[in-house]
Amino acid sequence: MKIFETQESIAVFSDRNDGDLNFYNFDLEQIKTKWERLTSKLPIKVSLARYVNQVHKSDIVQVTKDDSFPNSSVNADGLITNISQKAIGVFTADCCPVLISSKKSVSATHAGWKSTCQSICSKTVLKHQEIFGTKPSEMTAFIGPCIGKCCFELGDEVYEKFISENKEWSKFFSRKGKWYLDLRGLNRFQLEEAGIPNNQIIDLDECTYCLQDKYFSYRRMKKHNGSMFSFIFLK
Repeated sequence: MKIFETQESIAVFSDRNDGDLNFYNFDLEQIKTKWERLTSKLPIKVSLARYVNQVHKSDIVQVTKDDSFPNSSVNADGLITNISQKAIGVFTADCCPVLISSKKSVSATHAGWKSTCQSICSKTVLKHQEIFGTKPSEMTAFIGPCIGKCCFELGDEVYEKFISENKEWSKFFSRKGKWYLDLRGLNRFQLEEAGIPNNQIIDLDECTYCLQDKYFSYRRMKKHNGSMFSFIFLK
């Protein structure tokens, strides 16, 4: 587990040592047990995180004080809130988790290649601005472990899809027989383009595919994988 604490928030990226945190596969009592074990290392006690049913798109759900939707009942790939001690999080096992913190609001984003192609990180920054009036210059972004450019092999059709969206994104692809995408680099680029200063983006820069003892990997484990959970909350 990697913990980042700022003046206003706590951001957490789990790893394989924290166990399989794919809550979709467990009943409520098992989920509560896993959550209590995970958060026992934190300086603040926080109730079970809100999460959504991730569908590889770019919708972002606002979590309010009185929200009543059951976890995983809403289709989205990002969550945002301004409620103190209301944890929100996303599941990953190669996709890129991005957590954003500010004094007014926090967000958690699941950025696989499909969501990245739909500019989910840029849209998340915009949500902070639109809903809470948070300026990008007031935000700090944390990019968690994901599959690296060394291992993220994709076909011609995916490359063409990205280039049709933005030709400038071609610089995040390299050709070694197949195309390889720098998923982390492209999401960082989108955060910077949205206005978050470079020195306010913290990047773990670890490849989930390479580091088999540390992280679950959907591709390496041939779909028979567990999941990490990345979450954030305002203090």
